[in-house]
Amino acid sequence: MAVLTRRNLGRTARLWSWVAMLGAPFVLLMGVLLTTGTGPGAQPPVEMWRTGPAGEPLELLPAAGDAAVWGRPSSAGVTCTTARSSGDPVADLPVGPVEGLPSTVQDAGGTGEWTLLAVTAGTGAAATVTCSGGDLAEVAVSADPSVAGTPGFGLALIVFAPVLFLLGWLTRRAVRGPRAPAAR
Repeated sequence: MAVLTRRNLGRTARLWSWVAMLGAPFVLLMGVLLTTGTGPGAQPPVEMWRTGPAGEPLELLPAAGDAAVWGRPSSAGVTCTTARSSGDPVADLPVGPVEGLPSTVQDAGGTGEWTLLAVTAGTGAAATVTCSGGDLAEVAVSADPSVAGTPGFGLALIVFAPVLFLLGWLTRRAVRGPRAPAAR
C-alpha cells in the first residue's frame, strides 16, 4: 500500500486545515494573555530572599544571576555598593527606578511593601551589597524580576494567529473537490 497517495495527501491536508483554523483562536488567546502579562509567562511575584538593616552588608543570592535590591521606607538619598566576600569593593550601583521593573512591590513572603533601590546586573563578582543613606531602615534582596517573560513572544503569537487561520482556510479551499452543479 502506497503512503503518498492522492487520497492520503487530501486527508492530511483537510485535517491540517481544521487544526489550523480551530487552533488559530487559541494561539491568539495565548498571545493576548502573554502580552497583557496575565498568562503563563506572567511575571511571578517578588519574594525577598534576604533582609537586613540599612548600612549592614547583605549577602547576595549565590549563583542566582542578577539580583534586585529593595529598601524601605524610601530610596531618596540612598547609595548602594557591592563587594566581594573578602570585602573588596566591586561597584557602586545606580540607585533609582529601572525601566521595565516596578518601583514598589509587595513581598510574596508577607513582609510588606518594598521600594526598588538597584539591580546588580554586571556585578557578577559581587557577594554582598550595602545600602545606606536617606531614611532607609531596611534592605532586602530578591531575584531580578526583569528576567521574567516579556510580551515580545505574545506579540509574535498575535501576528501569527491570523496567518495560521488564513493558511488553514486556503488549504481547505484548495483541497475541496469541484462543486457539483446546483440541482434545478
